[in-house]
Amino acid sequence: MSGLETQENGNLPIMARRTEYKKELSCTAEQVYKALSSRQYWDDRIADIGGTNASVVSFNASDNGIEVELQQFIKREKLPSVAQAVIKNDMTIIRKDTWGPFNGSATGDFFGTMKGGPGDIKGPRTITASGDGCVISATVEARVSVPIVGGKLEKLLLQNVESLFSDEDDYTAKWVAKNLA
Repeated sequence: MSGLETQENGNLPIMARRTEYKKELSCTAEQVYKALSSRQYWDDRIADIGGTNASVVSFNASDNGIEVELQQFIKREKLPSVAQAVIKNDMTIIRKDTWGPFNGSATGDFFGTMKGGPGDIKGPRTITASGDGCVISATVEARVSVPIVGGKLEKLLLQNVESLFSDEDDYTAKWVAKNLA
């Protein structure tokens, strides 16, 4: 745990919850990084698994690394009941992924938030070589600043992010096999 953090109003301490995510892929770390460096990869991924009206807001890849911002939407009725009790409208999710330069492996950070929402997710990610493939890992931290149900929402958020990362990493492996192999 990162310890207690104080909300903007300075009154309520909130605890962030964390989980570790790890997935082995059959493609190499270099291939994964090359995919992440491609605007076409992000456009394809958001079109194929990003959901309704999702978009790549910005993309930049250079020798210094990669920066991507995505926007995704979730209909309120698709949310679990505990989330619907707090969230009264459809959700707009803003996600930012950054990666440093590739040098046999790569490190980066991710951040996600709901516009005007009560929480966020963030953490570091890594891509490392492993045998003939690679491992993608992340430490996911979720914070939801809603009294009483915040902890339940954080657990739910962590479960959904793990599932999302797994689906996205599976997509990456398929995209690499189709486009870079």
